[in-house]
Amino acid sequence: MLRNDIKQVICSLASELDFYFEERGFKRRKNGLIYTRKIDTTIQKIEMVFFSNPSYHQNVLAHLYPHVQILFPRVNNTAKIFASNLIPIKWLNEFTIRQPIQIYSNSEDFYLKDVSDYECLKEDLLAFFEQYTMPLLEDLTCEKDYLTLYENKDKRIIWDNNQFLYVASAYFNEHRLKEANQVIEKRFGKKGLRKQYKEVFDFFENIEY
Repeated sequence: MLRNDIKQVICSLASELDFYFEERGFKRRKNGLIYTRKIDTTIQKIEMVFFSNPSYHQNVLAHLYPHVQILFPRVNNTAKIFASNLIPIKWLNEFTIRQPIQIYSNSEDFYLKDVSDYECLKEDLLAFFEQYTMPLLEDLTCEKDYLTLYENKDKRIIWDNNQFLYVASAYFNEHRLKEANQVIEKRFGKKGLRKQYKEVFDFFENIEY
């Protein structure tokens, strides 16, 4: 089955999930696979990423692998000042966090096995979103929430190098320069990394307290 045909099947599946997301303030474009909501300046998205006719699993049409995406515009705008050469500009413009949701859950994989019989898959997805996705999004509605999750070492977030740059940006926006410096020093303080992230250190070292 062709990818475009499979996408139409998944769009039909998504239409049966619309009621759940609409009740929580999300919208989805017709024939789209991204749910979006805005809370003040924060933009949250859930994307129904899928792999069609996956070679690693025979006799299934698609492997669904939902992603969560969150944008804190002020955080990214600050990061552009000192990290535009470290984080791709497309990412800086589109999201602060983007990652698969299942990476921090114990759920089984979601496979679309048949064109018409996806009722069980719909119920599995709803249960998954209710248990894992919505709690995370409710905990990430603003920059202060983001810093709280960082300070609590929340394992639902993949704290990679880019996240540490964004966390430093969030602290900077809160006028917590000491904490911003500590984040940078903790993550990039070793000799090799310090050289690679020199523009970041230069930025924070030249700020007047």
